[in-house]
Amino acid sequence: MVTKRKDPVGTNGKRTRRGPYTRKQILDASLSLFSQQGFARTTVRDIARKAGITDAAIYYHFESKRELLEALVEERGFLTSLENLERVEAGLPLQEFVLWMAAGAINLMDANRDFLRLIIMEGIGGDEAALEQYTRLMDLWERALIKVFARYEDKGELPKGISAELAPHIIYTILMAFQDSLIGRHGLGSPTAERRQEALRSFLGPSLDRLLRGVAC
Repeated sequence: MVTKRKDPVGTNGKRTRRGPYTRKQILDASLSLFSQQGFARTTVRDIARKAGITDAAIYYHFESKRELLEALVEERGFLTSLENLERVEAGLPLQEFVLWMAAGAINLMDANRDFLRLIIMEGIGGDEAALEQYTRLMDLWERALIKVFARYEDKGELPKGISAELAPHIIYTILMAFQDSLIGRHGLGSPTAERRQEALRSFLGPSLDRLLRGVAC
């Protein structure tokens, strides 16, 4: 009698992930096709052909395209960076911290330009999966920044109760500058990553400084 093999199940009830190389093939092919064709217009069969595997191999690792998109968010470094941000103590002067945080955000976003362009454009177009991931990232960023700003409130470097108002303004300022770099406005669209990031930091510095001076104690 032959016993049918069952997929391994993790503690959360989902299949555990096996075959890191195949998984990477799938994620790389997905990112490439999602960026070229859009999330909605890319099929699982398209991804399988691009990765040189079968449809079944994809479904062994991922239950759906939505789960694929979620995995791309998790594996591009966003979640780890936001978790680390949430734990930052208020050791630096406030302005130095904000500029340091902005520089880190710029570097990470610029390193993932194609993926973020996909999330932003598909979200604007009304795709629910892309909008879900965009909202997830923005909510996590805002929550992390609010927690750090609350520590600056405790130190007396920010007025009490300002954190929840200040955090989204800081984020939107950084995010809009990055979006301008995607379309090359204000000289932010250099073909080299180093020049783009330098231009973004220079562009953002005065704007963030004015925001902070407007609320500082």
